[in-house]
Amino acid sequence: MKILVPLNNMEHIDDYIAAGAGEFYIGFYDEEWTSKFGDFADINRMSGFKENANPFSLEEVIEIINTVKNKGMLIYVTFNSSIYSEEQLCEIKKYFIALKEAGVDGVIVSCIELVEIADKLELPVVVSTISGVYNTQIGKFYRDKGTKRIIIPRDLSVDEIETIVKEVPDIEYEVFMMRNGCMFSDANCLGMHRNESCSICGSLISADSQIHIKDNNFKKRHNTELNDLIYTKSFHEYACGLCSIYRFVKMNITACKIVGRTDEWKNICNDIRYVKQNLEIAESCKSQEEYLERMQLPEESRLMCKLGLSCYYPEMRF
Repeated sequence: MKILVPLNNMEHIDDYIAAGAGEFYIGFYDEEWTSKFGDFADINRMSGFKENANPFSLEEVIEIINTVKNKGMLIYVTFNSSIYSEEQLCEIKKYFIALKEAGVDGVIVSCIELVEIADKLELPVVVSTISGVYNTQIGKFYRDKGTKRIIIPRDLSVDEIETIVKEVPDIEYEVFMMRNGCMFSDANCLGMHRNESCSICGSLISADSQIHIKDNNFKKRHNTELNDLIYTKSFHEYACGLCSIYRFVKMNITACKIVGRTDEWKNICNDIRYVKQNLEIAESCKSQEEYLERMQLPEESRLMCKLGLSCYYPEMRF
């Protein structure tokens, strides 16, 4: 199982590789796209954060692809906005042609229209969580359309993931592993990731709020306030799936994803090391129980493991 890492800092690419990264994903910005379609038309899910999340232009990404390939690594480019117009799809086709010529290993896409465009160009396709592959029928649909890899939604259990993997073979799978969880479903969230118009989850967490209860019932107030505290202060504050690594290795999952196109490179490197260490441990274990006894916990495990609130796969803890 390879470790997939956001490539937002070329200065530290060798640090990522030394820590254990095996694949990279990257986005780009295009001023011509913005001038043509407007500030709120996204190329990818993180376009709203501009150069903070996508620090490179398309021309720079093409150069980066060559650098990454020369280092023996794989690299994918993201096109996973929630929606595209017909005119935007035509523009993306031009990007696809340029990326294929550059030798990119694949494009991460959010909709069937982009799958079909890439497939006709014989460009490998990775289906994003935005497509919502929540069951075997959706998995078979995308596999039969020529998809190379499916990114499993972060809110499925390990058993649910295993069902899809077993019933829809002959395709690669990618799972979430570290950083930046979400209280909602990527596929069913129409909120935008932007500083000036925040995502729905971000707005709920950061906005001023008041709790109004019709009758002054202590139990009802207690439960309401506790629920609010959990989801705004503790739920997926870190996001970690280290306990699940043994099961994913046994499933032959192709890649596990470290999220964080806007995150500090040192923090990403720390997470890569934790995943790599635990992959090595998992490969020598004979059972999930043995793996849990031997696994390397994160340094902040006292906070990260609290009540399973930051677990991608909380059912794997015990």
